[in-house]
Amino acid sequence: MKKVVLAVSLLALSACSTMQPPRYAISVDNVQTLKQLSEINGEFASLNQPASFSSNCRLMGPIEPADGLSIPQFITKAFNDELKMADKYSKDTVKITGDITKIEFSSITGLTNGYWDIGLSLKSSNGTELEVSNKYSFKSGFDAITACNATADALSPAVQDLIKATFSHPDFANLMKQS
Repeated sequence: MKKVVLAVSLLALSACSTMQPPRYAISVDNVQTLKQLSEINGEFASLNQPASFSSNCRLMGPIEPADGLSIPQFITKAFNDELKMADKYSKDTVKITGDITKIEFSSITGLTNGYWDIGLSLKSSNGTELEVSNKYSFKSGFDAITACNATADALSPAVQDLIKATFSHPDFANLMKQS
């Protein structure tokens, strides 16, 4: 009986963990892509998240970005960090807003793989719009602790790839040009 109580207690305690991805890291490739685009300046003002997203990973608990940011704030800050590093950030020109149209993750695809699938609908203050999405795959692990921590760690590179898909989109320059 004591073993059952101990096992249930340990399971309950482990289910209360929060996995926290590392802070966003600037992508040199994204900065180089931005530097090649002339006549663009602006900022990502805000993104809205759909209510249907669940940040819970298995029975481990939620995945929550560092510094108390929400997922939309994390992605918005990442875009702005890239713009700042490429010297393309400006609060006084174009403002980008939008919706996270799709966000989901799996910590168990094919047993030891996972993915983040993120889609955006972006709107510029200059009147242009852009739809972009990216599915980022990674190795996760078999057990819940390893897989959920790997899933949390994969958020930053998943957002890097989403930003790369956005900056590389043929219509991105039009989104960021002053009208």
